[in-house]
Amino acid sequence: MKFNTLFSLLVASLMSPAVAFAADPIELKYATVAPEKTPWGAHFLDRVAAAETAADGSLKVNMFFSSQLGDEPTVVNQVVRGRIDIAGQSNTATALVVPEFSLLAAPFLFRDAAQSDCVFDNHVKDIFGPLLEAKGLILLSYMEVGYPSIYSKTPVATAEDLKDLKIRVAPSKPYPLYFNAAGAAALPLAGSDSVPAIKTGRVNALHTSTVFGLAVGYHKLGSNVTYLPSHHDIGTVVMSKKTWDKLTPEQREAVSVMGEEVNALRKSIRDTQVALLAKAENEDGATVFRPQGEDLEGFRVFAEQAQQELVASIGESAVPIWARIQDAVKACGG
Repeated sequence: MKFNTLFSLLVASLMSPAVAFAADPIELKYATVAPEKTPWGAHFLDRVAAAETAADGSLKVNMFFSSQLGDEPTVVNQVVRGRIDIAGQSNTATALVVPEFSLLAAPFLFRDAAQSDCVFDNHVKDIFGPLLEAKGLILLSYMEVGYPSIYSKTPVATAEDLKDLKIRVAPSKPYPLYFNAAGAAALPLAGSDSVPAIKTGRVNALHTSTVFGLAVGYHKLGSNVTYLPSHHDIGTVVMSKKTWDKLTPEQREAVSVMGEEVNALRKSIRDTQVALLAKAENEDGATVFRPQGEDLEGFRVFAEQAQQELVASIGESAVPIWARIQDAVKACGG
């Protein structure tokens, strides 16, 4: 009897919360092309810390910046397969999985940033969340990438300056369709191929996010910088559905914290955009063009043709999605 009693007490003590060993946290891989010392890097780290706190020690998120786990096409495919758990990526990468996502980067789709914010805050998750989930991705959040700029060896002050310009664009349909409609010779290339392309003369201009381009020094390769609000680029933070399905409801709720504070990132990107353009112009010797009025309208006239070609190039599946996006734009004052 005494032995049985002692054994029972020992088992009970080992099972008590005070003595039981805590389970090791689930480790998650989070990959992005963004460098750590950028607004995106700071935002990702802040949201990861918040998610880990919300998970109460049951999750550990390991960040991999600056394409450490591969370029965006590689990473997004690995996320779908569940080999990487989370990605903070551009709209170009997202569109590799759901081609209709590229419609959000249609040229001059939004009147201004406020209208774009309204569409993303109130409509985008309903439209694209189910489409992404069907392809193996959980949409945790969208993220501001900002307006792009052209970094050129020759001035691009008006739309006429685009004629025959050999320009690198992102490998996603909205960009070559627009620039080719405007008379340029657009060459879709991955970001990693941009610098070699302009150094070797394969192109004489680069088109990419203003903040990213200035942060990595594209204005030192093409010293004429044209800030052109043609495409409002919005990226995504996505989780592998395979990973999501393994999490408890409490862990999913904690991971969802990564989708918060999007306005803080917007403000950071937009403030950084202004500051970096001023630095490029006033300290680094770049010539900065900011088309306005008639000059900006000259760039806008090619948008409708490029939009129609974009929808057609994706196919019939894009037609109802494009209609929903147009309805969202109208609902936001379009």
